[in-house]
Amino acid sequence: MLSILGPQGRLCDGPSRRELLTVGSLSLIGLGLPEFLSRQARAAGKADDGFGRAQSVILLYLQGSPSHIDLWDPKPDAPVEIRGEFKPIATRVPGLLLGEVLPRLAGQADKFALVRSLGVKPKGLPNHGASIYMLMTGYDPSNFSPTGLAVPPSREDLPSVGAVATRYRPGERGALGYVTLCGAVKEGSVTGVGQSAGLLGAAYDPFPMYDDPTQPLRVESFALPPDVTLGRLQGRIDLRTALAGRSRLGQADFDGYYGQAFSLIASTKAVRAFRLEEEPAPARERYGLTRFGQGCLLARRLIEAGTRFVQVNWPAGSDTEPVPGPDGSWDTHRNNFPMLRDHRCPVFDRAAAALLDDLTARGLLETTLVVAVGEFGRSPKIGSPTTNNVGPGGRDHWPSCYTCLIAGGGVRGGQVYGASDRHGAYPQKQPVHPYDLIATLYHALGIDPATEYRDTLNRPRRLVEHGGPVLGLF
Repeated sequence: MLSILGPQGRLCDGPSRRELLTVGSLSLIGLGLPEFLSRQARAAGKADDGFGRAQSVILLYLQGSPSHIDLWDPKPDAPVEIRGEFKPIATRVPGLLLGEVLPRLAGQADKFALVRSLGVKPKGLPNHGASIYMLMTGYDPSNFSPTGLAVPPSREDLPSVGAVATRYRPGERGALGYVTLCGAVKEGSVTGVGQSAGLLGAAYDPFPMYDDPTQPLRVESFALPPDVTLGRLQGRIDLRTALAGRSRLGQADFDGYYGQAFSLIASTKAVRAFRLEEEPAPARERYGLTRFGQGCLLARRLIEAGTRFVQVNWPAGSDTEPVPGPDGSWDTHRNNFPMLRDHRCPVFDRAAAALLDDLTARGLLETTLVVAVGEFGRSPKIGSPTTNNVGPGGRDHWPSCYTCLIAGGGVRGGQVYGASDRHGAYPQKQPVHPYDLIATLYHALGIDPATEYRDTLNRPRRLVEHGGPVLGLF
């Protein structure tokens, strides 16, 4: 029961007289009557829609975007120029098929759901930048070029999903709120698309750890100089906070920066999370000794240490040339099949399957929402350009239809939500906009996607431009 003034004077089985009298003033704290009643119902056990079931999020962001048809949504009955070279394989869930390049995840299929009906028409041409921004912020980009190419991030950007999670579900003292791993999100020469807190302020920006996790990680950021004690540091923070009111930098930013810094240094929890050398060698090998594999292991350790939101970025930039090796791009405009079969999928399949299994064994999957997704899919017809040049055996950008994996945090595993058409070109059943996916993530964390805040021009902004959570997943 949500109570503003205390649980006194109840009226039979309904809310108290005092609570009814306060409903009219709920707008003062940004809570309307529908949300008030909704929270009452949830608190009373009358609604089990997954709201607030997740305590943390791991976002496996596959920048560059893998082919949904070749990984998640095989089309064995389609013509060869659509279905491609890979055969479908059975999974742990009867009737659920995956591409043959994901054998380990096939054995974990009872733990995750697939949304096969994601689709969007991005502003401008279907390029990476605009699609990334939409996926990461829940809004159409207003500052991109007409072709949808990325522009450098600024404080006028809308906040990323990780920043919102940290702002509205702050972590405990001594824990990091929002961490990004493995490499920056990049399109061309632009770094950090859709990653910052934007107009929410720098206090909610991510802590980036882009060192190669297969090598010893540097954690000097958490260490004090030899001649500085915690007491002396606290004195400096108090002084800087007092001076912040006289500077151009806002008080909130100073409080966020230095308060968080002090709590991290005073606590050993965050520092120890980065010490992958404490993991037994077999555990590290299970995830794969690659940047992405060790990044997934580090994500698990950070979640155990109380981090609210961890984003593991695929190491290669969104539009870099696909090359052999474990860190190359998913942007397979050419040689799609050998790149996926020999290089990309073995790394992803091993790491993602190990993460799901490890979270389950440690009792963390029920409270940790895991999402694996790229910014769009790949074109159904092989070698056919849509907006870009496509080489032999390649697939072009395809935002109209793609798939995401979602697990934990109250999501029912072993299910497929929605369906694409027979060629994997467009959603055929239960279409889901990327904004619905973001709303689902917020919903699982116990954040109402319709929550409003004020931008720099004092205009009200919803956390998500439109849409709502996909409740059928829970």
